[in-house]
Amino acid sequence: MSGAFGATTGDQREGFKRIHAYSWGLHTLVMDVITALGIENAATRPAVLERFRALKHPALAALDNLSAGFDGPLNEEQQTVIELALESLFSIEHMMTNIWHYSLLRHKQLTYADDEFAGAVLIRKLRSELKEIKLSAVNANFCVIGDEAYLTCAFGEIGHNIWRHAGVEQASIAIQDYGYRADITIYDKGKGFQAAGDSAFQAFWQGDAAAPGLGLGLYLARRHIEGSGGKISVNSEANRGTLVRVSLPTLP
Repeated sequence: MSGAFGATTGDQREGFKRIHAYSWGLHTLVMDVITALGIENAATRPAVLERFRALKHPALAALDNLSAGFDGPLNEEQQTVIELALESLFSIEHMMTNIWHYSLLRHKQLTYADDEFAGAVLIRKLRSELKEIKLSAVNANFCVIGDEAYLTCAFGEIGHNIWRHAGVEQASIAIQDYGYRADITIYDKGKGFQAAGDSAFQAFWQGDAAAPGLGLGLYLARRHIEGSGGKISVNSEANRGTLVRVSLPTLP
């Protein structure tokens, strides 16, 4: 951002300085988690995510002001830099949340509620994480029994993985409701990956070591789905695509 906004003055420059300050705060917090707290001890500090969001929200507001032109018109380079900064903020939040969930699981501090909620919630979360990837239409009129918050997180991780790694423009989904369980199948004809046995569900496993992320997405998806009484399986083949099957208990 220094290069893109270095020559500016006035409100725009002040906006950049605020974002810069918040970013250093975020950097310090992430280093705190990694070095001082450590992944295994993060669950002992319930304020970590709250501290992150207290820094993220004003940074987002400042970025939004710049992007909307409230502090002055932007050139193409500045707009691109802002888009990258926004993506980075959401990416850091995603990784922080995953580390948090992983730590809670490691310390056996995570419990699952027994909710009743509309299955459409899960499909909407899946679609939202796919970003610009088109997902086929489906009838999501079924009622799930399980933890709504963590199951929503699980479907978000499935969608996030497709968006980040599959390299496709569309994906397919099918739902079969048996009255006592619903089978949800998600398929993409993307890059795929090679994994022996259940290795894709191991914490920190990555199909592509050079890809962004922590390798916790499928691990957390499986733990949250199984913790809510469901099952998940993944079949993938390099350059052929990936098939994810999720089975969840439902109300008749």
